[in-house]
Amino acid sequence: MNFSGFTTVVNECCEWLMKLAFLNTLWVVFSVLGLGIFGWAPATAAVFAVLRKRLTSNDEFKMLPFFWSVYKKEFFKANLIGVFLVFGSWSFYFSLSTLLYLPQAAMITVGTVFFIALILYLIVSLFIFPVFTHYDTNLRTCFRYALMIGLANLHYCLIIGVCLGIIAVLFHAFPGILLFYSISLPVWCIIAISLKVFTNMESFEQNVEENSYTYN
Repeated sequence: MNFSGFTTVVNECCEWLMKLAFLNTLWVVFSVLGLGIFGWAPATAAVFAVLRKRLTSNDEFKMLPFFWSVYKKEFFKANLIGVFLVFGSWSFYFSLSTLLYLPQAAMITVGTVFFIALILYLIVSLFIFPVFTHYDTNLRTCFRYALMIGLANLHYCLIIGVCLGIIAVLFHAFPGILLFYSISLPVWCIIAISLKVFTNMESFEQNVEENSYTYN
């Protein structure tokens, strides 16, 4: 048995867990600095950006300066995304409360529309921050990309949902780890799968362009 290789893997896993814990601490601190209401969204965007950079680049960088730079740069745009997510969540919550008191016929019709809108909202919610941190574009395009990418990759949406469900069960079984991984672990799950989606899309587009060039 190769104990040196096993030790290396264990050390790398421990190092990665420490970085996730530190990143989670940064999220908490910078959310508080933004008074919670104005801090959580840019802090979340910064977590996505840091983990994206970790997963796509082999270059070492200091997390705190990079986190702070993203937090400052995207403060306004990230808060607009936050407003959308919070307002959308509250809207669906109150709509569901109203839906339960409708007559049966109206409930079926309105419920169908509600269910479709909820699915679209959840898809956008899953991909909006990954798209925001991956593509250099305006917010309107980010929302459009998030919806289009999610609809074109529903199986990945399901995978993300299952992974987040497993994480939720883990948090329920071991609530103490919430202090260290409540945000960083779910974000790592979402961004890792999202990057796979982006890579597949970019490879497909490149192949289409190459084939189009060949035929021309």
